[in-house]
Amino acid sequence: MKTLAKYLNKKAISTVAKLPLTPKGLVAGSRAGAHKSPFHGFSVEFAGHRDYVQGDDIRHIDWNVYYKKDKYFIKQYEAETNMVCQMFLDASESMRFKSGEVSKLDFAAELAVCLTYLVTKASDKIGCTIFDESIVQHIRPSNSLSTVYKMNNILEELKPTKKTGISKNLMEFAERIGRREIVIIISDFLIKPEELANGLARLRYDNHEIVLFHIVDPFEKDFPMDGRIKFIGLEGYPELKLQPRQIRKAYIEKFTNHQNKIIDICKRTSAEYVEVLTNKPLAEMMFQYMVSRLTHIAR
Repeated sequence: MKTLAKYLNKKAISTVAKLPLTPKGLVAGSRAGAHKSPFHGFSVEFAGHRDYVQGDDIRHIDWNVYYKKDKYFIKQYEAETNMVCQMFLDASESMRFKSGEVSKLDFAAELAVCLTYLVTKASDKIGCTIFDESIVQHIRPSNSLSTVYKMNNILEELKPTKKTGISKNLMEFAERIGRREIVIIISDFLIKPEELANGLARLRYDNHEIVLFHIVDPFEKDFPMDGRIKFIGLEGYPELKLQPRQIRKAYIEKFTNHQNKIIDICKRTSAEYVEVLTNKPLAEMMFQYMVSRLTHIAR
């Protein structure tokens, strides 16, 4: 029997329901809301002064500053706005891999649905672009809680069979979205690192806040298999039969180097990097991440 919402992880949601996904900087939105906007208006919260120029409304002159400096200054304010969050989710064939009960795609889908719930519950907007070698589907940002179920239903129907094309897809994705939004990229990042670097640089150009959730199966990280194993290739790679212990050291070194390159690219582009192990409960992972994020913002 099909569940109402396969990827709606109620334990994870209840664990982090009271922890808001707050932007680390200024955001751009389309309505009044709970987050700071980078665009100056004449409402909400004082931000600073600028010189008076002819035509400015004299009601916004700061007379206290005038009496001290004998010069006119206009008071500026920060409007508050809604946050817009955009997810970019990898549905390529390599995301099918699983060493246990949960595939990388299943874990990524649960993460995406959980994030959708958190954002819409705060009346903020969230959308999702799903990709493999091209963009498969684009869900427009919405602040309706019904988006949670819409997201779940679309993710349930995914059948990953194609390669990953992250660079050109990120470029196209960047053209579709607005400015100063939170961009969350969910992938196993089994790609050439320079492809990711180009895409992140494009997103940073538009001043987006970027978060990377790196989905990793523990077998990919530790390579613990023993005995003679048949490896079935994904995304066009051939089938291999070998003894894992013969290549374990070299494999782990190569995987670690690849991961470090991804982390280094994140540092260079001011993107946040989060490793996500699929054998770790989503509730635990989300709680640790949200607390860490709020602690960073509070500093």
